[in-house]
Amino acid sequence: GLLDAGPGIIWVQMGTVGVEWTTRLAGIAADHGAVFIDAPVSGSEGPARAGQLVILASGPAQVRDVLAPVFGVLGRDTVWLGPAGNGTKTKLVLNNWLADLAEMTAETLSFARRLGLDPAAVVDLLQSNPLGAPYAVQKARVMLAGDFSPAFALKHALKDAELAAQAAQASGATLTLTSALLPRWRDTAASGHGDDDVAAVYLTA
Repeated sequence: GLLDAGPGIIWVQMGTVGVEWTTRLAGIAADHGAVFIDAPVSGSEGPARAGQLVILASGPAQVRDVLAPVFGVLGRDTVWLGPAGNGTKTKLVLNNWLADLAEMTAETLSFARRLGLDPAAVVDLLQSNPLGAPYAVQKARVMLAGDFSPAFALKHALKDAELAAQAAQASGATLTLTSALLPRWRDTAASGHGDDDVAAVYLTA
């Protein structure tokens, strides 16, 4: 009912709902004369609590100043990415990168272990050179510690990876790595680890 308040109302959509639903919501906004802002966020629970999220905003430039105080409370930085919809597309690209890094990390640790190596020593080595992406190193240490308290729950990472795969298919892109990890991630989530951190994919690697 909020959209019935009259033309010019600003609707800020900050969830990760995928390209198809973002397009639908933008259409609903247009039908009601509302200004639609697509602004999902990058960051997990810790940055959210600390107001340190990065807001991936997209939509008409004329409302940026109006929204600046709101976004300033929620995040440490707001990146404007062009027309509404680009925020969601960027979020899917970033979370696809996250999913592939998490899977690569789990497989690397499992590979090292099965070769008889100390996975922790491999992580130390990766951290000491450019190969060790900070996110991957941090997740590797979580995996080895076996503490899967959710910073980013597997069920949410899986949802985002599936949305990325759908967007890729619709656009003609090929996400070979993501398509390969999805079946095992679904099985891992269904086996009782959906609410655990995405690092739980190590358990089935």
